[in-house]
Amino acid sequence: MNEYAVDTAWPAFQAALRAIIDSLSPFTPLRSGLDSLLTILIKDLGYARAHLMIFGETHQSVRISMSKSRESGFGHLYGPGALLVGQVAVTKRGVIVDNLDGHPDFSGRPPLELETLSCICAPIPHPKRHGPADRGSAPKASILGLVCVDLAKAPTVFLESHRGFLELIAAIVGLRADRFEAELAKPVRSRKEEPVEIDLEAQVPSKPLAASKAMRLVLRQVAQAAASNAPVLIRGEEGTGKEFMAETIHAQSARAAKPLVRFSGQEPGGEQAATALFGVQKGRTPGATQTRKGAFEQADGGALFLSDVEDLPLPVQSELLHAVEHQEITRKGADKPTRINVRLICASTKPLEELVSQGVLLEDLLYAIGVFPIFIPALRDRPGDVLPLAEHFLTEFSRREGKEVKRISTPAIDLLGQYHWPGNVRELRGCMEKAVAICNEGVIRSYHLPPTLQTAESSATDNRLSFGEAVAGYERELLVEALKKAGGNMFKAARDLRESYRIVNYKVKKYGLDPKRFVSMKRG
Repeated sequence: MNEYAVDTAWPAFQAALRAIIDSLSPFTPLRSGLDSLLTILIKDLGYARAHLMIFGETHQSVRISMSKSRESGFGHLYGPGALLVGQVAVTKRGVIVDNLDGHPDFSGRPPLELETLSCICAPIPHPKRHGPADRGSAPKASILGLVCVDLAKAPTVFLESHRGFLELIAAIVGLRADRFEAELAKPVRSRKEEPVEIDLEAQVPSKPLAASKAMRLVLRQVAQAAASNAPVLIRGEEGTGKEFMAETIHAQSARAAKPLVRFSGQEPGGEQAATALFGVQKGRTPGATQTRKGAFEQADGGALFLSDVEDLPLPVQSELLHAVEHQEITRKGADKPTRINVRLICASTKPLEELVSQGVLLEDLLYAIGVFPIFIPALRDRPGDVLPLAEHFLTEFSRREGKEVKRISTPAIDLLGQYHWPGNVRELRGCMEKAVAICNEGVIRSYHLPPTLQTAESSATDNRLSFGEAVAGYERELLVEALKKAGGNMFKAARDLRESYRIVNYKVKKYGLDPKRFVSMKRG
């Protein structure tokens, strides 16, 4: 390692080291200390992002996952991928990824990050114990966990100095292993579930649901979450499919035979929220003529999907935290708690870290429900998914309506691809549902799509267009579709259009179409 690189970075390393040691003192709650550690890495050393993971019995099962980012929003949810985690776990050494672009673990990141950032991961080692190993003890992962940071690209010598510092910090975290064991033992009071083996590749939904690399990575995380009983926090904009992902997690889990109960933090308020979640005891409160089970008891043995958790009143959040940590709830008016066995899956569209700082959301609750975080990118950030999803919805609604609508025309595909989809997958689904409903032929055309997708040119509604120009636009679209279907064969195209070859040839030349372009586009 270059001495100059170490000398120039050492003052910042030294200050951060002191602060981190203080934050991990025995008198500081464990999760608060780890959160402070990540904050120090961001603020004192200028890292773009910091991530900490604590494993279970293998490095594929995550018990604690925490992240911080310099930027507000969902950017902090980008964590190390499976290949990088596996490499660190096997080698037990820090790893530098100096160029994110091209590395499969970083697919789906914003292009600017791929160009400007590097990544360093350091293993958190198990502390060395003296004396013989305990007989019958459960097998452990090769490392306790890892600390991972994203930082600005720099010469190799500087990255090496940061890797050395990060390995030192990871070793300090490893010395607190006894506290990790005590912390992780707390929630393990519920009834044991039968183990379930999930083939990650086989469980990933088919192409219509994820063509982009970003979503394929999300679906792998979903499959990993299904194999665990840890609480899941799904985040993303409205309409990205958070509830669908929760349903997928539940369907692939060992709890699939039990109910998935849905509950929104926006629906009831105040004491009504507590009653709806935890139930009420007969005769102990005014108007309680019978005992009513809350959402937790209704989901016993299965899972509870809780959306908009940040909208719950703070007293209810406190009860929710107790339920997650101890797997027990107390009905309103009851003297004794009721044991439960529920897997919690939460969803939110809000920047929860900011809500914690504003006092709207309990910090400990955020840590408790976010053991397994999943972020679903917006549809505009994964344009490769638009057409597969549209075709998937086309098939779904055609079958439901009893119609033979088999494909989407090229101009309509262009409109779908150009639109920015502020309503995400939900808006695309509604768009295709309407298009199928009004379509009376076998092809979805541009004029079947909602006005929000239309341009003056595509819909022929520009008041500068004459009637003849509008008809010409429709005529050209029909020619393109016929040539595509015929694989560029003019005779077949004319037959499909029920027109003479001479007229079709004239129109093709009139609109400047090249039949050879469509030779490779013939549909089966």
